[in-house]
Amino acid sequence: MTDNNDTEELEELPDVTKRFYEEYDVELFYADKGTSGTFAVLERGECAYIEWTPFDSYDVNNHMSFDEWGVIAHDSTKEPSVGMPPLRVPISTIDSIKQEIGARGRACIIISTSSQRLPVIYFPKLDSVYRLVQCLKRFLCFIRERDTLVVDHSRAGLHKVMKELELDGTATSNQVYKKIAVDFQDVYDTTLSGLSKVTNFLRGSVVGKPVSRPGAQTSKTAVTNPTPPEHLCHRPAEGDFELYDLRKPLDRAAPVARDEMFTQALWETHFDSEGRVCRVKELQDRIFGGGCHPDLRQDVWPFLLNVYPWNSTLEERAAIMEQKKKEYEVLKNQWKSISPAQMKRFQLYRDREALVEKDVLRTDRVLEFYRGENNPHIADLYEMLMTYCQYNFDLGYVQGMSDLLSPLYLLFKDKLMAFWAFVGYMDMVEAHFFLDQQKIQGKLADLSSLVYYCDSELYNHLEKEDSSNFFFCFRWLLINFKREFRGDDILELWEVIWTCPYNTDYTLFIATAILLQERTPIIQKKMCFADILRYINDLSQHIDLREVLGNTESLFHNIRSQPDIPFNIRTNILRIAETPLSSLGSQYNPNRDIAEKTPEPETADHLITSRDLDESRDPASLLVENVSNMSLDPPQ
Repeated sequence: MTDNNDTEELEELPDVTKRFYEEYDVELFYADKGTSGTFAVLERGECAYIEWTPFDSYDVNNHMSFDEWGVIAHDSTKEPSVGMPPLRVPISTIDSIKQEIGARGRACIIISTSSQRLPVIYFPKLDSVYRLVQCLKRFLCFIRERDTLVVDHSRAGLHKVMKELELDGTATSNQVYKKIAVDFQDVYDTTLSGLSKVTNFLRGSVVGKPVSRPGAQTSKTAVTNPTPPEHLCHRPAEGDFELYDLRKPLDRAAPVARDEMFTQALWETHFDSEGRVCRVKELQDRIFGGGCHPDLRQDVWPFLLNVYPWNSTLEERAAIMEQKKKEYEVLKNQWKSISPAQMKRFQLYRDREALVEKDVLRTDRVLEFYRGENNPHIADLYEMLMTYCQYNFDLGYVQGMSDLLSPLYLLFKDKLMAFWAFVGYMDMVEAHFFLDQQKIQGKLADLSSLVYYCDSELYNHLEKEDSSNFFFCFRWLLINFKREFRGDDILELWEVIWTCPYNTDYTLFIATAILLQERTPIIQKKMCFADILRYINDLSQHIDLREVLGNTESLFHNIRSQPDIPFNIRTNILRIAETPLSSLGSQYNPNRDIAEKTPEPETADHLITSRDLDESRDPASLLVENVSNMSLDPPQ
């Protein structure tokens, strides 16, 4: 009998149990003997388990001793003393799951833990295995290696941040700060550490003149940068090697002042006689520079979110909306027509419905529009999100999506337009919600690179406090800062992101600008990870949008103007080769003097989306991402 055993004695556990998965008639094979039972994934207290209980009547809290677990732990020289005992394994100890097709064509899995390999487990159908893997993704990150899913324990920390920060708001601040400070001690040691080490070798800073628009106004609250310790900065060398020399961090430039808002009078000048929008790039630049007037957003946003093509006529837009109305009704009726009998055998639907129902009940309830019991607008959010599950069945619903839909419905106050605007928005940020989290992981790594380049003193402090993984910015990037700004401010920020004329992910520069604004208290108070997390969360609803946007644009042009930009920032973030600043052409105009621009063909105009940006990347920009290329497809 070995003392090192990951299975647990079936001692009495807390009464509060969350059951995430359950499958009947699951057969566990040991020594060529099979016993049928119930297989479940559940959470009791602070721990999650997989649990198999035979049909033949074991009392899970009274009939199991620690020694009997040793028999289950696959000692092939012994047999169970009484039938087949129950099995309970902490999910945190699972190392891999191998899928096979076993006897009589049934799907089976072999689970290996840190100290043993469990008996072969046969499921009644392949779909049962797929649903199990999808359920386990709540707790584990996987890397696929042929027919085996290998658990990447190093990425568990990001799962915990998502759960604790949550977007659900159920954990108290003490729970968040006390637990996460411990949970992240070792996260950086393996996979993310490897990625960070690669990006560290590609980071650096150089001295250059700041770029700002003539007459730019300096924000009164702009943070000055004390002279930090000298740090290493890369310089390309011959061959495949790089040399390093000492340079000070990037100088700060004055914030760029915001322009006047885009108004109804200006909007009306952008239409031809048939209602097509003309001079789209000029229009987008104006919105980027000053935002839309609040009264104009209902008219402009359907174009920004690809509900309508820019070159559509009034008549064509009416036809488009009529078609979208029919499509919405079809999608809605698909899920509303599911019978109770179907629902009983439709686990995926039940899971998504439960998550949607839980999320809409806590989304923006402080706003008058969503406040109160039996609020019909809450029911409308539920309907739209369930309909989106039918529209995008592969993705379904993931926590955080309700945060993106809520402002759209509040703006349009029309389910049909809000739904299709939400579809357009999700097309831009869909990858944020993939369960493998590769998109968010990549953005956190890029954010780390930018902060290192701009302010090595801040970065060094974060690294010292095990915070250079930037997990505390996870919520910012997942839902595009929706929780961080007040009222109309988040709408203006989203407009800036959607109309950004530069071939980059502008959210990275926004996040960097906010962190640089808040650098002084983080460093001077010597904040640890828990303190940083608390401080960043407390910024919510207290960030000055004008200051952030001015500093962000200044930061972008300052970095872009440097004569020797580090490789990973140049290729992976700015997505440029050795092209001069002037190559941005009409996309970069410090004075934003765009009144004289020549109209462009409408067919060439389109909204720059995250998908466009990804497709435009140079192959060299994939260098850092390839280091952590961890994809996980569902079992075939």
